[in-house]
Amino acid sequence: MSNPVTDHNKPQPLSLDNLPTNEGPYQGQLHDARDEACGFEILPNFERFNKNNDIYNRGRWDERIMSKKVIDWFRGMYRPDIAARDRDGYTARDFAFRLGGWVGTNLLIERNLKNGRVDGYQDDIEIYSEIAKEKVEIESTEKMSEEIKRISRVFGAEITGITSADERWHYSHLYDADHNAEKPVNLPEGLVNTIVIGTSMDHNIIKTYPSATAGTAVGFGYSKDANTMQAIGTFIQAMGYRAVASLNDTAQKVPYAIQAGLGENGRHSMLITPKFGPRTRLGQIFTDMPLAHDGPKRFGIKEFCEICQRCAESCPPRAIPKGPPTDTPLNASNHVGIRKWSIDNEKCFNFWCNQGTDCGICIRDCPYNMDTSTWFKKKYFKFWVWLAGSSLRRLALWLDYKIGDGGRQESNWWWAGGGDRSLVK
Repeated sequence: MSNPVTDHNKPQPLSLDNLPTNEGPYQGQLHDARDEACGFEILPNFERFNKNNDIYNRGRWDERIMSKKVIDWFRGMYRPDIAARDRDGYTARDFAFRLGGWVGTNLLIERNLKNGRVDGYQDDIEIYSEIAKEKVEIESTEKMSEEIKRISRVFGAEITGITSADERWHYSHLYDADHNAEKPVNLPEGLVNTIVIGTSMDHNIIKTYPSATAGTAVGFGYSKDANTMQAIGTFIQAMGYRAVASLNDTAQKVPYAIQAGLGENGRHSMLITPKFGPRTRLGQIFTDMPLAHDGPKRFGIKEFCEICQRCAESCPPRAIPKGPPTDTPLNASNHVGIRKWSIDNEKCFNFWCNQGTDCGICIRDCPYNMDTSTWFKKKYFKFWVWLAGSSLRRLALWLDYKIGDGGRQESNWWWAGGGDRSLVK
């Protein structure tokens, strides 16, 4: 028998009859002095994004997205046998490998489920250490920022940038997995700085996309980031300052990474960095620790992507448009009020679910995704990035077509030691 009081207080499940809250045009500061340097074109109708509209959460409540394949895709993150089949890259061995890559992230997610939290995806990452009662005095924000970057490298970050908090990129609402409903974002006030960290995904595994094998690189990237951010957050709180660590929760990562000087937005709507190209996983920490900021750095991505169609041409479901940046949303999973390159998340996710695993063909075939495993290849990549950012970008594109390493390698190539110099006798 239902309890009227309890039922009244219980969050209402999301559905097409109870859509996620539309906050409407952003009421805060619409423009920032860094926008032009970041390449942001913010329009008067700009809205903060409701995370319940991201394609993964829509797969849980939106009947236009929900299907048995979607359910199996979610279950397959823990059950490697569900999608396994006798096909290169999709065998039980490949899915078992992927599961191993995701284990750190899965443990993070599971540890607080009993408390109604999904750490790293629907909620920030709980840091177990308490905030020290006495703050360590910081005499120089510049020195403290350099120290944060040094300890971040020790804890696993390969690139780190620091910027100020920008509420435009904070989600308006989060997803309540317990009730299939929405809930507020409870980010404490006063966390004025944002530390953005990046880690690279394995180039040779990425070469096997689309496959379950390649999904290992993504999962292990998330697992590394989760550990790294907890370690950095623990350090900050032990210093007496507050830290909120975030993976796919709380706020959007790419615009923050651009503001922190880590890279630029590409046609495939992912961050492209001058060190790893699009092969980068991101995490961030919001803190009140006094820190000096990095500035955005442009190195020609927009200009190159305007003439390059590689990711759009390679995308099987044609989820990546070939045209210029636009402010027209393709569906409910796109941001409103910003002119940028966006992808059709519905087409993309449908392809994922049909495969039984994620897809990163756009990462694999991006000209900025190069093998840098040797001294010569690192030098060539550095030269090529410079060339692509210059007026000779068409020459850079021609070189990539001629001698680039785009295209798929079979997963069996990787299992046989493909690309691993340590196995060469």
